Amino acid sequence: MTTKSPSCSENSHNFESHKSEEFLYCVPPPETLQFGNYVLSKEYKEALFDEYPFYTAEEVVGSFLGHNPNFPSQDEWEEENPSAEDKHILFD
Repeated sequence: MTTKSPSCSENSHNFESHKSEEFLYCVPPPETLQFGNYVLSKEYKEALFDEYPFYTAEEVVGSFLGHNPNFPSQDEWEEENPSAEDKHILFD
């Protein structure tokens, strides 16, 4: 999917392409969930974007993988923030 980057003058970047590194230093649109081979959950991306809306694609992927000391990886975040459906299952 090709979407406009809100942080640079480029018309668009293909954030999903794992072959292109041109997008790594641009801030992806909030709705972008796929970065090459990495696919973020919508909830995780929203939480990350709410806290750090200025993160570049490289910082988003680094956070997802657990390389950000200021924000948990997606796996850690999901353990700390179970969805409403998961909470329902736990308490039934």
